[in-house]
Amino acid sequence: VLVGQPIPKTAAQAKELLEKLERKGGDFVDKFKAPVVCRVLKDKGVDWAKESAGGGRLFELVGRFLNGYDGLAWARDQPEYAEASICAYEKSLGNRNVGPATVFISWGLVSTFVSLVDALERCVAEGQLDPGTFVWVCDTCIRQHEGEGKQRDVGRLDDMVRQCESTLLFNDVWDRTVKRSETDTVSCLSRIWCVYEIFCTVRAGHELVMMFPEDERRRFLGALAKNARAAQDALARVDVKTAESFDPNDKERIMGQVEEVGGAAKVNEVVIAALNRALADVAARAAEEDVASEVALNAAVYLRDLGRLGEARALCERVAAALGMAE
Repeated sequence: VLVGQPIPKTAAQAKELLEKLERKGGDFVDKFKAPVVCRVLKDKGVDWAKESAGGGRLFELVGRFLNGYDGLAWARDQPEYAEASICAYEKSLGNRNVGPATVFISWGLVSTFVSLVDALERCVAEGQLDPGTFVWVCDTCIRQHEGEGKQRDVGRLDDMVRQCESTLLFNDVWDRTVKRSETDTVSCLSRIWCVYEIFCTVRAGHELVMMFPEDERRRFLGALAKNARAAQDALARVDVKTAESFDPNDKERIMGQVEEVGGAAKVNEVVIAALNRALADVAARAAEEDVASEVALNAAVYLRDLGRLGEARALCERVAAALGMAE
């Protein structure tokens, strides 16, 4: 199987492998990876010398590129999932890794599975998530074959959020609230499903928790260190009306539900407030890692601006003590 070969060392070798794959029509590799193999081999941004230096196999590299949309496409191609979601099917086989979810995962499907799992593992390591928690992920919990089954599952999204105890929002690009160009992908905050899921979380009275890829977390904290209003200014642009979906019918369906609950202005207000609370929590946790920092000082300002005065004052006092400014 070609996908088991070593990672190409040069762009020329990658091109040669791609031509072999295209001649075979992709039949030699499973349907989950074939489209992604092509995408990786065509990617001009891959540093083949660096990627091949460790002696890895092509499938290992490809696994880092698998995203949510790849998962949906794969599930639609599998006959065993024609009448059941992946999790429902696995449960019928007695898979003990499937159980009642208590945490709803909201994410932009252009993110990779690897980055999502990494973020979840950091939540476990930081004590935000119990290692035995079952999570709800759309790829595995919604039937993906087109038909009445999928429509029923999608129509029960609000119920799924409500039946869980909290929502983890995987914010892949923390400040991208709209597509700025045709080359931009739809990020979490510019995806209408995510915006609506945040609203459903608040309406259910559940906690919204923010998690990031690690490099994006650092980028957020860097912006906060320079400007205490960085998060508020970015989140003010979140708008359910400009948010997008892969399927235009999905946006039409969600906007109909938005009107039923009070309109776009109300949804935006609720969602932006929830996002600010969740981002402020991230800032507050980061402040505890280094209280003698600009991040800590601006986190206190952020908390104050959100009306969380007790937390802001306590953090200011710790910052002052750390800087030797306490009375």
